[in-house]
Amino acid sequence: MLISMTGHGSASGTFDWGIVRLDIYSVNSRYQNIAVRCPKELYALEYPIREELKDRFKRGKLTVSLYASFAPDLKTARINGNVLGNYFEELMSIHGRLKLLEEIQLEILLDLPGVLEQPEVCVFDIYDKVVEDTLSVLNEALSKWNEMRRIEGDHIASFIIQTIDKYEILIANIEKEWDNAFHDELEELERKISLLLPGKIQEDETSHFDGVALLADKWDIKEEITRSKSHIIKFRETLNSPSSEGKKLDFLLQEMLREINTIASKVKNAQIRWYVVEGKCLLEQIREHVQNVE
Repeated sequence: MLISMTGHGSASGTFDWGIVRLDIYSVNSRYQNIAVRCPKELYALEYPIREELKDRFKRGKLTVSLYASFAPDLKTARINGNVLGNYFEELMSIHGRLKLLEEIQLEILLDLPGVLEQPEVCVFDIYDKVVEDTLSVLNEALSKWNEMRRIEGDHIASFIIQTIDKYEILIANIEKEWDNAFHDELEELERKISLLLPGKIQEDETSHFDGVALLADKWDIKEEITRSKSHIIKFRETLNSPSSEGKKLDFLLQEMLREINTIASKVKNAQIRWYVVEGKCLLEQIREHVQNVE
């Protein structure tokens, strides 16, 4: 199963305290990266949202944007009667001592610190309810986000399966071509050694063939072909695992690319080298898609 790192989901809800909307958007990233954007009056919700998100995905850059519109009673500033009364009593005392004639205007007191409680202060009175409702909307948005990622993951898996099948056929073609070319390549190597070391061959035939065997091991690609086939089998197993293993698939691709690069460095056969070019193109196509997998 594959799950894409790229996805989008949104949800909204209407409650007694107001309306909340959450937008979730994710893109590729090597590590888990969470960004939460909240209005200043709900900045305290960033932590519970982060806690809810961190176990929902393995890697990727996830951005959550929260928008809220509060009910009218929460938008209206409240008058703190106790603070206002204290100000008034103190002013009346000063007014009496100074024997002032002007009356104290009540509206003037409203500008004094602490008399008017701003709407965001009132939100903390219902903080637990706001968190509960916001997380319920978040879960709905996450459900849509995950569904989009699963659908995209299925598309990616379909492409990768088709491409890895092509790569397996290409490795089989390399193996077949090498089986046909192996003896000719070995005879050519022996001929070159004979030209370079004619006297030593006559004196020490055994030493000559030991050297040929050593060189053959350095240009024979049978081990690389065997490992490539083994990597393909492991790649398919990982592709069909119950969880999305994008990082493991990426590591396997690195090993597969290493093997086919080694094949290219060893052989002179024109057909095999062309197969190598095609194989590297296929692996690069797979890698581009795997980098989008969680």
